[in-house]
Amino acid sequence: MVPFSAIVLFSAAVVIFIMYLINRKSKIQLDSKIKDLETKLGVTQSELDKSNQALAQANERNKNEIYAGKIVYSMNQGVIYIDKAGLVQLANPYAERFLENLPAQGKSYREVLNILTNGNRDYSLFDSAMTGREQTLPGDAEIVTQRGKIPVSGTIIPLKADNSDWAMVFVFADNSPNVLKAQEQKAFFSTAAHELRSPLTAIQMSVLLLIQKFDTFSREKVIEYLTKTSEEITYLINLVNDFLNVSRIEQGRMTVNIKSFNMVTLTDEVIKDFSLLVKERRLYITHEPMEVLYRNVLGDPVKAKEVLTNLINNSIKYTIQGGITITHEVTNTTFITKVTDTGNGISEETQSLLFKGFFQLGAARLQSSNKGSGLGLYISRKIARLMRGDVALEKSEPGKGSTFIFKLPLASSK
Repeated sequence: MVPFSAIVLFSAAVVIFIMYLINRKSKIQLDSKIKDLETKLGVTQSELDKSNQALAQANERNKNEIYAGKIVYSMNQGVIYIDKAGLVQLANPYAERFLENLPAQGKSYREVLNILTNGNRDYSLFDSAMTGREQTLPGDAEIVTQRGKIPVSGTIIPLKADNSDWAMVFVFADNSPNVLKAQEQKAFFSTAAHELRSPLTAIQMSVLLLIQKFDTFSREKVIEYLTKTSEEITYLINLVNDFLNVSRIEQGRMTVNIKSFNMVTLTDEVIKDFSLLVKERRLYITHEPMEVLYRNVLGDPVKAKEVLTNLINNSIKYTIQGGITITHEVTNTTFITKVTDTGNGISEETQSLLFKGFFQLGAARLQSSNKGSGLGLYISRKIARLMRGDVALEKSEPGKGSTFIFKLPLASSK
Protein backbone atom coordinates (compact mmCIF):
# COMPACT_ATOMS: atom_id res chain seq x y z
CA MET A 1 0.00 0.00 0.00
CA VAL A 2 1.31 3.42 -1.14
CA PRO A 3 1.71 5.89 1.64
CA PHE A 4 -0.66 8.81 1.64
CA SER A 5 2.22 11.27 1.64
CA ALA A 6 3.55 9.79 -1.59
CA ILE A 7 0.15 10.16 -3.20
CA VAL A 8 0.05 13.80 -2.15
CA LEU A 9 3.52 14.41 -3.54
CA PHE A 10 2.65 12.69 -6.79
CA SER A 11 -0.61 14.64 -7.10
CA ALA A 12 1.29 17.88 -6.44
CA ALA A 13 3.84 16.95 -9.05
CA VAL A 14 1.07 16.19 -11.59
CA VAL A 15 -0.64 19.48 -10.78
CA ILE A 16 2.66 21.32 -11.14
CA PHE A 17 3.35 19.55 -14.45
CA ILE A 18 -0.14 20.36 -15.72
CA MET A 19 0.30 23.96 -14.65
CA TYR A 20 3.64 23.98 -16.44
CA LEU A 21 1.98 22.64 -19.56
CA ILE A 22 -0.78 25.21 -19.25
CA ASN A 23 1.71 28.01 -18.65
CA ARG A 24 3.90 26.78 -21.50
CA LYS A 25 0.94 26.70 -23.83
CA SER A 26 -0.12 30.12 -22.65
CA LYS A 27 3.45 31.36 -23.18
CA ILE A 28 3.49 29.89 -26.68
CA GLN A 29 0.15 31.48 -27.41
CA LEU A 30 1.36 34.74 -25.89
CA ASP A 31 4.57 34.60 -27.90
CA SER A 32 2.50 33.94 -31.01
CA LYS A 33 0.24 36.85 -30.21
CA ILE A 34 3.25 39.04 -29.56
CA LYS A 35 4.77 38.02 -32.88
CA ASP A 36 1.46 38.66 -34.65
CA LEU A 37 1.25 42.02 -32.95
CA GLU A 38 4.85 42.84 -33.86
CA THR A 39 4.13 41.85 -37.45
CA LYS A 40 1.03 44.02 -37.49
CA LEU A 41 2.92 46.85 -35.80
CA GLY A 42 5.70 46.46 -38.35
CA VAL A 43 3.21 46.73 -41.18
CA THR A 44 1.56 49.68 -39.46
CA GLN A 45 4.96 51.35 -38.93
CA SER A 46 5.85 50.79 -42.58
CA GLU A 47 2.53 52.25 -43.63
CA LEU A 48 3.07 55.09 -41.19
CA ASP A 49 6.54 55.74 -42.63
CA LYS A 50 5.10 55.75 -46.13
CA SER A 51 2.33 58.09 -45.01
CA ASN A 52 4.85 60.40 -43.38
CA GLN A 53 6.98 60.34 -46.53
CA ALA A 54 3.96 61.07 -48.72
CA LEU A 55 2.95 63.88 -46.35
CA ALA A 56 6.46 65.34 -46.48
CA GLN A 57 6.39 65.17 -50.28
CA ALA A 58 2.97 66.80 -50.33
CA ASN A 59 4.22 69.54 -48.02
CA GLU A 60 7.22 70.06 -50.29
CA ARG A 61 4.97 70.23 -53.34
CA ASN A 62 2.74 72.66 -51.50
CA LYS A 63 5.76 74.83 -50.67
CA ASN A 64 6.90 74.70 -54.29
CA GLU A 65 3.40 75.56 -55.47
CA ILE A 66 3.26 78.50 -53.06
CA TYR A 67 6.72 79.60 -54.20
CA ALA A 68 5.71 79.22 -57.87
CA GLY A 69 2.55 81.20 -57.15
CA LYS A 70 4.58 84.00 -55.60
CA ILE A 71 6.84 84.05 -58.66
CA VAL A 72 3.85 84.22 -61.03
CA TYR A 73 2.22 87.00 -59.02
CA SER A 74 5.42 89.07 -58.86
CA MET A 75 6.40 88.60 -62.54
CA ASN A 76 6.89 91.64 -64.74
CA GLN A 77 4.83 89.82 -67.37
CA GLY A 78 1.14 89.07 -67.62
CA VAL A 79 0.06 85.49 -66.88
CA ILE A 80 -3.53 84.34 -67.47
CA TYR A 81 -4.62 80.70 -66.93
CA ILE A 82 -7.70 79.78 -68.98
CA ASP A 83 -9.38 76.43 -68.32
CA LYS A 84 -10.80 74.04 -70.94
CA ALA A 85 -14.17 75.83 -70.77
CA GLY A 86 -12.51 79.13 -71.68
CA LEU A 87 -12.91 80.59 -68.20
CA VAL A 88 -10.18 82.61 -66.52
CA GLN A 89 -8.99 80.82 -63.39
CA LEU A 90 -5.92 82.98 -62.65
CA ALA A 91 -4.65 86.41 -63.68
CA ASN A 92 -1.62 87.91 -61.97
CA PRO A 93 -1.51 91.64 -61.02
CA TYR A 94 0.48 92.58 -64.15
CA ALA A 95 -2.16 90.95 -66.38
CA GLU A 96 -5.06 92.62 -64.54
CA ARG A 97 -3.81 96.03 -65.70
CA PHE A 98 -4.74 94.97 -69.24
CA LEU A 99 -8.13 93.38 -68.51
CA GLU A 100 -11.70 94.64 -68.46
CA ASN A 101 -14.67 93.68 -66.24
CA LEU A 102 -12.58 92.81 -63.20
CA PRO A 103 -12.47 90.56 -61.26
CA ALA A 104 -11.63 88.26 -64.16
CA GLN A 105 -11.71 84.91 -62.34
CA GLY A 106 -14.58 82.70 -63.46
CA LYS A 107 -15.40 84.80 -66.53
CA SER A 108 -14.85 83.97 -70.19
CA TYR A 109 -11.48 85.25 -71.39
CA ARG A 110 -13.26 86.94 -74.31
CA GLU A 111 -15.26 88.98 -71.81
CA VAL A 112 -12.21 90.38 -70.01
CA LEU A 113 -9.48 90.33 -72.70
CA ASN A 114 -9.98 92.67 -75.69
CA ILE A 115 -7.13 91.72 -78.03
CA LEU A 116 -6.55 93.10 -81.52
CA THR A 117 -4.46 91.94 -84.46
CA ASN A 118 -4.19 94.18 -87.52
CA GLY A 119 -6.57 96.56 -85.74
CA ASN A 120 -9.40 94.01 -85.44
CA ARG A 121 -10.64 92.03 -82.47
CA ASP A 122 -9.28 88.52 -82.98
CA TYR A 123 -9.25 85.34 -80.86
CA SER A 124 -8.24 82.89 -83.59
CA LEU A 125 -4.86 82.21 -81.98
CA PHE A 126 -6.57 81.28 -78.72
CA ASP A 127 -8.87 78.93 -80.62
CA SER A 128 -5.82 77.25 -82.17
CA ALA A 129 -4.13 76.93 -78.76
CA MET A 130 -7.24 75.12 -77.51
CA THR A 131 -6.48 72.40 -80.05
CA GLY A 132 -2.98 71.86 -78.63
CA ARG A 133 -0.87 74.16 -80.84
CA GLU A 134 1.32 76.81 -79.19
CA GLN A 135 0.79 80.27 -80.69
CA THR A 136 2.87 83.48 -80.78
CA LEU A 137 1.24 86.91 -81.09
CA PRO A 138 2.05 88.82 -84.32
CA GLY A 139 4.06 92.05 -84.17
CA ASP A 140 0.95 94.26 -84.53
CA ALA A 141 -0.95 92.70 -81.59
CA GLU A 142 -2.59 95.14 -79.17
CA ILE A 143 -4.76 94.95 -76.07
CA VAL A 144 -7.47 97.58 -75.59
CA THR A 145 -7.44 98.97 -72.03
CA GLN A 146 -8.85 101.97 -70.22
CA ARG A 147 -5.53 103.70 -71.03
CA GLY A 148 -5.97 103.03 -74.75
CA LYS A 149 -4.44 100.49 -77.11
CA ILE A 150 -1.20 98.98 -75.81
CA PRO A 151 1.13 96.97 -78.10
CA VAL A 152 1.89 93.54 -76.60
CA SER A 153 4.09 90.56 -77.35
CA GLY A 154 3.24 87.14 -76.01
CA THR A 155 2.72 83.40 -76.32
CA ILE A 156 -0.35 81.20 -75.81
CA ILE A 157 0.74 77.84 -74.35
CA PRO A 158 -1.68 74.86 -74.48
CA LEU A 159 -1.93 72.60 -71.41
CA LYS A 160 -3.47 69.10 -71.43
CA ALA A 161 -6.54 69.27 -69.18
CA ASP A 162 -7.65 65.62 -69.68
CA ASN A 163 -7.56 62.98 -72.40
CA SER A 164 -9.32 65.09 -75.00
CA ASP A 165 -9.53 68.75 -73.88
CA TRP A 166 -6.94 71.52 -73.59
CA ALA A 167 -6.53 74.45 -71.24
CA MET A 168 -4.05 77.29 -71.94
CA VAL A 169 -1.76 79.86 -70.38
CA PHE A 170 -1.39 83.29 -71.98
CA VAL A 171 1.96 84.94 -71.13
CA PHE A 172 2.47 88.48 -72.45
CA ALA A 173 4.21 91.82 -71.87
CA ASP A 174 3.91 95.47 -72.87
CA ASN A 175 5.72 95.83 -76.21
CA SER A 176 5.52 99.63 -76.37
CA PRO A 177 9.29 100.26 -75.96
CA ASN A 178 10.15 97.96 -78.87
CA VAL A 179 7.42 99.41 -81.09
CA LEU A 180 8.57 102.95 -80.27
CA LYS A 181 12.19 102.06 -81.02
CA ALA A 182 11.18 100.54 -84.37
CA GLN A 183 9.28 103.74 -85.22
CA GLU A 184 12.29 105.85 -84.22
CA GLN A 185 14.61 103.73 -86.33
CA LYS A 186 12.30 104.03 -89.32
CA ALA A 187 12.16 107.81 -88.89
CA PHE A 188 15.93 107.94 -88.44
CA PHE A 189 16.79 106.02 -91.59
CA SER A 190 14.28 107.99 -93.62
CA THR A 191 15.71 111.32 -92.44
CA ALA A 192 19.29 110.05 -92.63
CA ALA A 193 18.80 109.21 -96.32
CA HIS A 194 17.56 112.75 -96.91
CA GLU A 195 20.46 114.26 -94.97
CA LEU A 196 22.98 112.28 -97.00
CA ARG A 197 21.31 113.11 -100.29
CA SER A 198 21.31 116.89 -99.72
CA PRO A 199 25.10 117.44 -99.47
CA LEU A 200 25.76 114.90 -102.22
CA THR A 201 23.37 116.78 -104.51
CA ALA A 202 25.06 120.09 -103.67
CA ILE A 203 28.51 118.62 -104.38
CA GLN A 204 27.31 117.15 -107.66
CA MET A 205 25.84 120.47 -108.80
CA SER A 206 29.00 122.43 -107.90
CA VAL A 207 31.24 119.98 -109.72
CA LEU A 208 29.01 119.94 -112.81
CA LEU A 209 28.97 123.74 -112.97
CA LEU A 210 32.75 123.85 -112.66
CA ILE A 211 33.12 121.26 -115.44
CA GLN A 212 30.69 123.04 -117.76
CA LYS A 213 31.71 126.65 -117.13
CA PHE A 214 35.23 126.49 -115.78
CA ASP A 215 36.61 128.54 -118.66
CA THR A 216 34.06 131.32 -118.18
CA PHE A 217 34.30 131.52 -114.36
CA SER A 218 36.65 133.96 -112.71
CA ARG A 219 39.21 132.65 -110.25
CA GLU A 220 37.14 134.00 -107.37
CA LYS A 221 34.04 132.21 -108.64
CA VAL A 222 35.93 128.93 -108.94
CA ILE A 223 37.25 129.31 -105.39
CA GLU A 224 33.71 130.08 -104.16
CA TYR A 225 32.33 126.85 -105.65
CA LEU A 226 35.27 124.80 -104.44
CA THR A 227 34.85 126.25 -100.93
CA LYS A 228 31.16 125.34 -100.90
CA THR A 229 32.03 121.86 -102.10
CA SER A 230 34.64 121.51 -99.36
CA GLU A 231 32.11 122.60 -96.74
CA GLU A 232 29.56 120.06 -97.99
CA ILE A 233 32.20 117.31 -97.92
CA THR A 234 33.17 118.25 -94.35
CA TYR A 235 29.51 118.16 -93.32
CA LEU A 236 29.10 114.81 -95.04
CA ILE A 237 32.13 113.34 -93.26
CA ASN A 238 30.85 114.57 -89.88
CA LEU A 239 27.41 113.16 -90.66
CA VAL A 240 28.80 109.75 -91.54
CA ASN A 241 30.97 109.80 -88.39
CA ASP A 242 27.86 110.51 -86.32
CA PHE A 243 26.03 107.60 -87.96
CA LEU A 244 28.99 105.32 -87.27
CA ASN A 245 29.08 106.43 -83.63
CA VAL A 246 25.36 105.75 -83.27
CA SER A 247 25.89 102.30 -84.76
CA ARG A 248 28.75 101.54 -82.35
CA ILE A 249 26.70 102.74 -79.39
CA GLU A 250 23.59 100.77 -80.36
CA GLN A 251 25.67 97.60 -80.83
CA GLY A 252 27.69 98.13 -77.63
CA ARG A 253 30.97 98.34 -79.56
CA MET A 254 32.13 101.77 -78.36
CA THR A 255 34.97 101.48 -75.84
CA VAL A 256 36.65 103.99 -73.52
CA ASN A 257 40.17 104.13 -72.08
CA ILE A 258 39.76 105.33 -68.49
CA LYS A 259 42.60 107.29 -66.90
CA SER A 260 43.17 110.30 -64.64
CA PHE A 261 43.44 113.70 -66.37
CA ASN A 262 42.89 117.40 -65.72
CA MET A 263 39.54 118.61 -67.03
CA VAL A 264 40.47 122.28 -66.69
CA THR A 265 43.50 121.82 -68.93
CA LEU A 266 41.42 119.90 -71.45
CA THR A 267 38.81 122.69 -71.43
CA ASP A 268 41.52 125.25 -72.27
CA GLU A 269 42.58 123.09 -75.22
CA VAL A 270 39.02 122.90 -76.57
CA ILE A 271 38.50 126.65 -76.17
CA LYS A 272 41.69 127.28 -78.13
CA ASP A 273 40.33 125.15 -80.99
CA PHE A 274 37.26 127.42 -81.18
CA SER A 275 39.13 130.77 -80.92
CA LEU A 276 38.96 131.59 -84.67
CA LEU A 277 35.29 130.57 -85.01
CA VAL A 278 34.27 132.64 -81.99
CA LYS A 279 36.15 135.63 -83.40
CA GLU A 280 34.41 135.26 -86.77
CA ARG A 281 31.01 135.07 -85.06
CA ARG A 282 31.89 138.10 -82.87
CA LEU A 283 31.13 136.17 -79.72
CA TYR A 284 33.01 135.84 -76.46
CA ILE A 285 34.07 132.63 -74.76
CA THR A 286 35.29 132.74 -71.16
CA HIS A 287 36.63 130.06 -68.84
CA GLU A 288 36.36 130.35 -65.05
CA PRO A 289 38.24 127.40 -63.48
CA MET A 290 38.38 129.00 -60.00
CA GLU A 291 39.46 126.69 -57.14
CA VAL A 292 39.06 123.38 -59.03
CA LEU A 293 42.19 123.96 -61.13
CA TYR A 294 44.15 121.02 -59.74
CA ARG A 295 41.37 118.44 -59.38
CA ASN A 296 41.67 115.49 -61.78
CA VAL A 297 38.83 113.39 -63.17
CA LEU A 298 38.53 109.76 -64.28
CA GLY A 299 37.61 109.23 -67.90
CA ASP A 300 38.83 108.90 -71.44
CA PRO A 301 40.46 112.26 -72.32
CA VAL A 302 39.89 111.76 -76.05
CA LYS A 303 36.20 110.97 -75.59
CA ALA A 304 35.80 113.72 -72.96
CA LYS A 305 37.25 116.23 -75.44
CA GLU A 306 34.73 115.03 -78.04
CA VAL A 307 31.85 115.57 -75.60
CA LEU A 308 32.98 119.03 -74.50
CA THR A 309 33.67 120.05 -78.12
CA ASN A 310 30.12 119.09 -79.04
CA LEU A 311 28.61 121.08 -76.16
CA ILE A 312 30.61 124.22 -76.97
CA ASN A 313 29.99 123.84 -80.71
CA ASN A 314 26.22 123.64 -80.09
CA SER A 315 26.35 126.75 -77.94
CA ILE A 316 28.21 128.69 -80.65
CA LYS A 317 25.78 127.46 -83.33
CA TYR A 318 22.69 128.73 -81.57
CA THR A 319 24.15 131.96 -80.17
CA ILE A 320 23.78 135.06 -82.37
CA GLN A 321 25.10 137.60 -79.89
CA GLY A 322 26.78 137.46 -76.50
CA GLY A 323 28.83 134.35 -75.90
CA ILE A 324 29.68 131.26 -73.92
CA THR A 325 30.87 130.89 -70.34
CA ILE A 326 32.45 127.69 -69.04
CA THR A 327 32.62 127.03 -65.30
CA HIS A 328 33.33 124.04 -63.05
CA GLU A 329 31.96 122.69 -59.78
CA VAL A 330 33.06 119.85 -57.51
CA THR A 331 30.94 117.65 -55.26
CA ASN A 332 32.15 114.82 -53.03
CA THR A 333 32.51 112.41 -55.95
CA THR A 334 31.80 114.36 -59.14
CA PHE A 335 33.49 117.01 -61.29
CA ILE A 336 30.90 119.14 -63.14
CA THR A 337 31.67 121.27 -66.19
CA LYS A 338 28.98 123.79 -67.14
CA VAL A 339 28.61 125.34 -70.60
CA THR A 340 26.32 128.37 -70.51
CA ASP A 341 25.37 130.41 -73.59
CA THR A 342 23.27 133.50 -74.32
CA GLY A 343 21.68 131.88 -77.36
CA ASN A 344 18.21 131.04 -78.59
CA GLY A 345 17.26 128.81 -75.69
CA ILE A 346 15.16 125.66 -76.02
CA SER A 347 11.40 125.33 -75.63
CA GLU A 348 9.98 122.83 -73.13
CA GLU A 349 8.51 120.77 -75.96
CA THR A 350 11.88 120.44 -77.69
CA GLN A 351 13.78 119.72 -74.47
CA SER A 352 12.21 116.27 -74.30
CA LEU A 353 13.74 115.42 -77.71
CA LEU A 354 17.28 116.62 -77.01
CA PHE A 355 18.85 113.27 -76.10
CA LYS A 356 16.81 110.96 -78.29
CA GLY A 357 18.84 108.86 -80.68
CA PHE A 358 16.58 108.88 -83.73
CA PHE A 359 13.92 111.60 -83.68
CA GLN A 360 16.51 114.21 -82.84
CA LEU A 361 17.90 114.37 -86.37
CA GLY A 362 14.84 115.98 -87.87
CA ALA A 363 14.12 118.12 -84.80
CA ALA A 364 17.56 119.72 -84.90
CA ARG A 365 17.13 120.77 -88.53
CA LEU A 366 13.96 122.68 -87.65
CA GLN A 367 15.64 124.71 -84.94
CA SER A 368 18.33 126.44 -86.91
CA SER A 369 19.81 127.04 -90.35
CA ASN A 370 23.10 125.65 -89.00
CA LYS A 371 24.00 122.29 -90.42
CA GLY A 372 24.38 119.32 -88.13
CA SER A 373 23.10 115.80 -87.71
CA GLY A 374 21.34 116.62 -84.45
CA LEU A 375 22.79 113.41 -83.00
CA GLY A 376 25.58 115.11 -81.09
CA LEU A 377 23.82 115.33 -77.71
CA TYR A 378 22.60 111.74 -77.92
CA ILE A 379 26.14 110.55 -78.70
CA SER A 380 27.68 112.80 -76.03
CA ARG A 381 25.41 111.50 -73.29
CA LYS A 382 26.10 107.88 -74.26
CA ILE A 383 29.87 108.50 -74.23
CA ALA A 384 29.68 110.31 -70.88
CA ARG A 385 27.75 107.42 -69.34
CA LEU A 386 30.32 104.95 -70.64
CA MET A 387 32.79 106.93 -68.50
CA ARG A 388 30.37 106.74 -65.51
CA GLY A 389 29.46 110.37 -66.02
CA ASP A 390 26.55 112.15 -67.67
CA VAL A 391 25.47 115.02 -69.92
CA ALA A 392 22.27 116.88 -69.18
CA LEU A 393 20.41 120.13 -69.75
CA GLU A 394 20.48 122.04 -66.47
CA LYS A 395 18.28 124.93 -67.56
CA SER A 396 17.07 126.71 -70.68
CA GLU A 397 14.68 129.50 -71.51
CA PRO A 398 13.72 130.64 -75.02
CA GLY A 399 15.47 133.90 -75.86
CA LYS A 400 17.76 133.73 -72.81
CA GLY A 401 20.10 130.85 -73.47
CA SER A 402 20.89 127.42 -72.05
CA THR A 403 23.21 125.67 -69.60
CA PHE A 404 24.42 122.13 -70.25
CA ILE A 405 26.40 120.13 -67.70
CA PHE A 406 29.04 117.46 -68.25
CA LYS A 407 29.74 115.24 -65.24
CA LEU A 408 32.71 112.94 -64.67
CA PRO A 409 33.79 111.08 -61.53
CA LEU A 410 36.62 112.64 -59.50
CA ALA A 411 39.96 110.88 -59.48
CA SER A 412 41.45 109.93 -56.11
CA SER A 413 43.41 112.78 -54.53
CA LYS A 414 46.09 110.33 -53.35
